[in-house]
Amino acid sequence: MAAENMNKEVVLSVKDLRINFRAYGGLVQAVRGISFDLHRGETLAIVGESGSGKSVSIRAIMGILANNAIIAEGSIMYDGMDLTKLTEDEFHEIRGNRIGLIFQDPLSALNPIMKIGQQITEVLHLHNKMTKEEARNRALELMRAVGIPDVERRIEQYPFQFSGGMRQRIVIA
Repeated sequence: MAAENMNKEVVLSVKDLRINFRAYGGLVQAVRGISFDLHRGETLAIVGESGSGKSVSIRAIMGILANNAIIAEGSIMYDGMDLTKLTEDEFHEIRGNRIGLIFQDPLSALNPIMKIGQQITEVLHLHNKMTKEEARNRALELMRAVGIPDVERRIEQYPFQFSGGMRQRIVIA
């Protein structure tokens, strides 16, 4: 651990995480003992070759692993909770409100047949218990904050009507 991190609060701690997938031929080991600490104010990069388990590890942290995935061992501690032990309902309380994920490819996070405004307002309504009008106003505000021009018109458009960079900003919003 770097000296400058000695006194910083650990926000996320992953210890000996091991993830397998049930497959036709048996179990496939996807993650074999990853461990790291993320300190407040720190940026952490997880690098590795294709297929090394980076995305699977992040999906485990977010509680969005595929149905055939098994967390075989390890812990993912966030704010005193072991995320590997949470139910979907418990995850629902923190996912999006306290932890989030921005996919490299925003199209994997956006529904192609749903207008952008619906997608943003649905999350706001669900997580923040906003009325539809409050959620729409907040969505417009968030779109402005990430630099989307002409938000009144753009909120009614579909993901394919945005450039890749603008879709990325929509996901951030």
